Amino acid sequence: MERLGYPKSIDGNHAFIKACDEDLRKMIDQNHGLLKAHDEEMERIKQMADDMFTMEQESMAHCFPHKRRKIEKLLLMSEIINLRHNKMMNEMALLEADERMSILAQEHQ
Repeated sequence: MERLGYPKSIDGNHAFIKACDEDLRKMIDQNHGLLKAHDEEMERIKQMADDMFTMEQESMAHCFPHKRRKIEKLLLMSEIINLRHNKMMNEMALLEADERMSILAQEHQ
């Protein structure tokens, strides 16, 4: 600590800890800023991909009208798979919660 300019005393210790705390808070704030910027960039990229996918769908439907129903069917199947996956995850979460509740009930007895 003395090499960093803080005297070897209780006040020096407090000053050193305060400086470390401030540095840590600055780093945390910077990390939050970087994470927020990263999340915003990922959302922008996702939106661009969604827009490109939508444009491609519209182009396919326009150029190949006979493929339109097939594209719609594939999109619906994709949505059904996604919903089934979400349902399964919710059921697993409920089972885990029930198991934890029964363990807590047994411990309480």
